Amino acid sequence: MLIQFSVENYRSIREKITFSMVASEDIETLPKNTFAVPGNEEIRLLKSAVIYGPNAAGKSNLVRAMYTLENIVLQSAKGMGGSRDKLPIESFRLDTESNQKPTLFELIFICEEVRYEFGISLDQERIYEEWLIAYFDNEQQNLYERNFIPDHRELKPDYKQYNWKFGEYLDLSEENRLIKNLVRRNSLFLSHAAQNSHPQLEKIYNWFGDNFNEDQFNIFSPSFPGGGYTAARSLEDHVFRKEIVNFLQKADLGISDFRVKENLILLTEKSSIKIIPRASVSETEGDELLYKQNSRVQLDIITSHKMVDSDEEREFYMVEHESKGTQRLFEIGGLWLTVLERGEILVIDEMESSLHPILSRFLVKMFNNPEINKNNAQLIFTTHDTTFLCDDLFRQDQVWFVEKEKMSITRLYSLLEFQPKEDESLQTGYLLGRYGAIPFIGGFSF
Repeated sequence: MLIQFSVENYRSIREKITFSMVASEDIETLPKNTFAVPGNEEIRLLKSAVIYGPNAAGKSNLVRAMYTLENIVLQSAKGMGGSRDKLPIESFRLDTESNQKPTLFELIFICEEVRYEFGISLDQERIYEEWLIAYFDNEQQNLYERNFIPDHRELKPDYKQYNWKFGEYLDLSEENRLIKNLVRRNSLFLSHAAQNSHPQLEKIYNWFGDNFNEDQFNIFSPSFPGGGYTAARSLEDHVFRKEIVNFLQKADLGISDFRVKENLILLTEKSSIKIIPRASVSETEGDELLYKQNSRVQLDIITSHKMVDSDEEREFYMVEHESKGTQRLFEIGGLWLTVLERGEILVIDEMESSLHPILSRFLVKMFNNPEINKNNAQLIFTTHDTTFLCDDLFRQDQVWFVEKEKMSITRLYSLLEFQPKEDESLQTGYLLGRYGAIPFIGGFSF
């Protein structure tokens, strides 16, 4: 469960901004849109939140910041290579001071009914600070902390360039204590601890998730596509496939069924492409072909539509024949149902992309419906679609705005700051500029 995310000095975000999923004290307005934190009934969190703002204001940068933190946690100990690889950090570039300062990420979340605070300070070259705090029985316990020592830049190996502090509540046997010796200047202690099966920190790492089967924090946007999750899981899970069929039928797309065809794409010696249906070769032969560097798997999604003048059905290839909206709905449908089933977090950039507003509202209502969202999954999305701004869908604390101030600096704020009246039209107020976060178009002529 996500409580709060903060970022500073990242792309268009110069000053520290904080996005919160903590519900306000309003207990009468749409109470089903909130839920109590396990183990701490006094804190209530939001099931969904929407972020508005003009183009180029920084909405996608906020989503990208979340993705970047997740990626660093998952990959710094393995996929990012050696100590000379640069970290995927872009500081605010429009003033000299910010270019010389590190970027900050802070995350407050709940894992197995325990509240944690995790933070890192870093630039492209190194991690400057890393810390993890836990709240056991609401009592703060500092689990570990590392801080860079500027005067010891020349010391080798990298871990000796840091001051280390380990709390008494962190299980650090002699074997686990040696994990810090593996840490590079551009890698996280948390990542290395998980790689070495640390009993406490591995579950924190898994909260971020190293694959979708264990994810808690899932990012989906035009910049970070889902990667064919729906099709891949449908091949292995027949119950899940039936749920997707039902999902597509409810969306009124005219699709009665679908199947997934698995092909092996081979690059021949003459640099031509050869397609082999996976079903036409044995499992052993297929595995041998996949071991070759010049082969990969392609999943073709084939939908079925009923004829208008008979009971027969016709098949259509998803990519060639179905609309962009149908393709997007199919891809996010798998993530949607999985996140709701497992009580995870889904972050989507440009929610309205290729989707009808009524369909988008239907998707959001699934998260706000306690009969569907039984495990308190959370949805965070950016959009330009103002039809979401209505009092039967969102509380005021669920609506956020992003706007760009002077010097192109991103500012994030909540609708709560304006305290709109109960009978006020939020959609009209936003379009009239009452809450800011809209584009101001200058005059133009040839």
